[in-house]
Amino acid sequence: MSAKNAGAERAWRRMLTDRQRKILKAIIDVYIQTAEPVGSKALAQSLDLGVSPATLRNEMAELIAQGYLEQPHTSAGRVPTHKGYRLYVNELMNGYALTNEDTSELRQALRLKIAEYDRLLDEVGKAVSKLTRYAAVTAKPKLGAAETIRHIDIIRCGETAYVIVVVTGAGLVRNRIVRADDIPDAELERLRGAVNIVLVGVEPNGVTIGHIQKLESAAPASCIDLLGQVIAFIKALADASGEMEVSLAGAGNLLVYPEYHDIDKARELLGFLSGAPSADWLINGGGSPVTFRIGEENAAAPLKDASLVVAQYPLGGGYKGYIGIIGPTRMNYPQLAARLEYFAKGLGALIRDVMTDGKNGENSTDGRDE
Repeated sequence: MSAKNAGAERAWRRMLTDRQRKILKAIIDVYIQTAEPVGSKALAQSLDLGVSPATLRNEMAELIAQGYLEQPHTSAGRVPTHKGYRLYVNELMNGYALTNEDTSELRQALRLKIAEYDRLLDEVGKAVSKLTRYAAVTAKPKLGAAETIRHIDIIRCGETAYVIVVVTGAGLVRNRIVRADDIPDAELERLRGAVNIVLVGVEPNGVTIGHIQKLESAAPASCIDLLGQVIAFIKALADASGEMEVSLAGAGNLLVYPEYHDIDKARELLGFLSGAPSADWLINGGGSPVTFRIGEENAAAPLKDASLVVAQYPLGGGYKGYIGIIGPTRMNYPQLAARLEYFAKGLGALIRDVMTDGKNGENSTDGRDE
């Protein structure tokens, strides 16, 4: 929000009385749960302000005049506008305390198998869409070809399975699981030493025939197949552009919400999400653990009637990934924010513990700081 818009927003807020703020909050709370316009009679029954329905109607009319509510039809109740939701998110909504059931569900969602960096987006997206019942969009940086190699590790994770770990100069970690013959530990150590001597400091797209010949001369005969897979992995890294990689999961979840029973509206949004060429619309430079973009705050036209709730998670070396939840503006913002922040924190711990160590398998980190 620009300084000019922020100043205008503050001016509007100064005009709201405490009673109007309570009424606005109550209407949004009810509407989030019911998806039905809220009338003065129903509001009087749920909100103990000691005023008549007529007084409530007058206050609601003032909230309409100031742009926080709207009335879809003359005979209908009121619903929040995007501006009303923004004030709700910024100032009015109560914090959400995760329940034992929430925590249990979140811990289960964090039991991810992400030993390979390339599978991270799919695994995270599926977990978050299942957890929230909305569409989930995840993004992470590709490894740029200009990144130099800082360290290579080859870790045995079974008799014929190995994890290749490449760490860049900026600290970004890429992993791949491969199959090869059982190799004696001493010979595996020789291969590990050779690839680091020859390739550390080299860019992935700078690996030449000369580098490969040096490695083939230094590697034990038992390691030639595994060496070929290491080289193939590094060449694959060179194809990355350094841009953000985006993945969508759970788009079908949106169709259960009344807001997307309009087929044309649903088709426009789903078409945008499945074909978005970049992550620019997802990434937000804000420093908050969870950020909200509501309706018209989204630059992309298909998102003008949707809300986007985004959390960041660390990938190491100053890199960040993003998790976005997309749904109607009528979201349970307090619960979503609490759940997404917990999940992102737990995911950061999972990546630190699993990706950097090259370990595979499930992890049950609970998202708390250690």
